[in-house]
Formats: sequence, C-alpha cells, structure tokens
Amino acid sequence: MSSRLQFEGAGVCESDLSGRPFNGDTVNVAQVSDREVGKLLDDLPSAHGSQTVRDGRAWKRRLHDPAKRARRAARVVRHIRFVYFAHVDDDSMFGDYHHELVTAEVLMDRVLTARASGMKAVHTHLHGEAEEWLFKRPPRGSFQQVTPEYIRWYGRDGARRGEPMVREELAIELMAEYGYSYSNALDIATNNSGALARMDQTWLIARAKTPIYCRPLHATEFHQLARTIEAAYHVPVGDTQVTRANMDIARRAAAVLGTVLDEYVETPFHTPALAETFQEFHGAHLLRVAHARLAGLQPMPVTGVLGWFSAKRARIYAEVQARLAAR
Repeated sequence: MSSRLQFEGAGVCESDLSGRPFNGDTVNVAQVSDREVGKLLDDLPSAHGSQTVRDGRAWKRRLHDPAKRARRAARVVRHIRFVYFAHVDDDSMFGDYHHELVTAEVLMDRVLTARASGMKAVHTHLHGEAEEWLFKRPPRGSFQQVTPEYIRWYGRDGARRGEPMVREELAIELMAEYGYSYSNALDIATNNSGALARMDQTWLIARAKTPIYCRPLHATEFHQLARTIEAAYHVPVGDTQVTRANMDIARRAAAVLGTVLDEYVETPFHTPALAETFQEFHGAHLLRVAHARLAGLQPMPVTGVLGWFSAKRARIYAEVQARLAAR
C-alpha cells in the first residue's frame, strides 16, 4: 500500500506566468520538470507492512526520459509526506524529530505549490535580510548626507518613493547626479546601497503578495529546508520500516529539490547519499532545460540586431547551464 496524497487543483495560487504561452522566445521551464517531479512523488513509500522499499533504480531510470509539456489546468499538486512514529512522547527525541518532519513538509509544500502556479519556487541567492531591507524604509532623519541609500528611498526634494529604486534605476540616477559612467554607477549602487536588481526586487514583491501556503522560498528558507530533509534522513533508532521509509522519502525530497531549480546550484546537503541524489537529478534537469531552450529558440525568426543578440544570449546561457550540469 502506498501513501499517496494528491490534491486536484487545491492550494494552487495564480500567477501571470502560469498562463503564459510558449512562443519560442521564452521557455516555461517549470513544464520541463513536471513529469519527473510527478514520478518521484507518485508512489512514496509508507510504513505499512505490505510496502516493500525499493532500491530506487526504477524511478531513477524513468526520470532520464525527456519531459513532456503538460496542460497546466490538469496539473496535480503532490506533496512530500513523511512517516511518523506512533505512541511516542513528544518530549523525547522523537518529538524533535517529528518537528523537523513537519517543517520539511510545510516548506516542500510551498515549493511545489509555487512551482505549479508558474512562479520561481526557490531563489537561492536572495536571503531573508534582503527582504527586510526592501520593506523596512529607514527614517529620512537617519541620513546625515545624501548617499546612494538615501537616493534609493527618497527623491531630490525629499519626497518618499513609493518603492525603493532598483539597482539599475539607482545607477542611472547616480549618472545624472554625479556624471559617473554606467559601469561605475552600477558598481557604487551595488556596493554602497541595499538596492536589488530589478528581477530580484520584483520577485520579492510578488512573494510578499503571495499567500503563505504557496509562497516561494528565499535562500534562508531553502537552506532550512535542506537541513530538515537531512534531519528526516537521519532517523532515530526505532521501527525499522519507519526508518527505511523516511530515508527513501528524504532521498526523493532531495531529488525533487534538484528538479525544481532551473539554475545551477551547489548541493545544499552534507549527507553523501542526499548530496549525490541532488546532484544527479539537478544535473539531469539542467540538461533538459538547456535542450528545451535550444529547441525552442532554433525555429525562432531572428530579425534585427536586438533580436540576434537576444537569441545569442539565450543560447549562451543554455550552453553554460548544460556545461555546469555535466562537469
């Protein structure tokens, strides 16, 4: 008997990316990993006596097949669910272990639901501090002089900006104010203010407006999730079937995490078995993403200099990701 939990259309938050068509220029890479994530979560083990824990080679083989683009309306959001010890004292080591399992499940639910909605489910470079800096406006009187950080929050007339300037806007403002070149202005904006790149700030603002059950993870939460998956893998001494089931589920959780990251990331795991699983599935996923991007770009009509540079940049990006995954 398999502990399979499926929710048809439940807990899926809407995103403008979820309905964006494939046009040859932008590949919705979330669709690339739909099949492998579904296969990983479709037959999770349980602690039932009739469940035999497999060696995992079958599901690894299946996920090396090319992923097929699926209709978003028919997507099923599956969830990671661990097995809990029965009849144990919450004040014992099992209580701490169960707390780690709950944390891992909640964070993985957010990753999978955000992914299903078309959002970038994990941002591995933006930490929680960046979110605090974005939404915590410093008082005007706390600045002794006009600095890049002041310009980021306040205009020349001292009026508060509706949103803090992004890094690119701040660089242009510094160019106009002090006559810097763009490269020097961008360097000053990066190193002397808390300004974020436009895409990063847009992601954080969208994240803040997203319901908590499908809110994507920033880097701090991503590493917390990795720690809890490792904690789930190191099961306390107890029921053998629970131990084997949770070790297998933890490996699958590491594999799923590797298939939802569309840019190369060093493994966040220290346990060799989890690190190896993450690297294997992350590398295979990045190769599929690169091939999908290249396949989508080749028939694209390229007109004008800007179109040529856009296509060239996308191809170079795909090739770099493929090489990082294959090394």
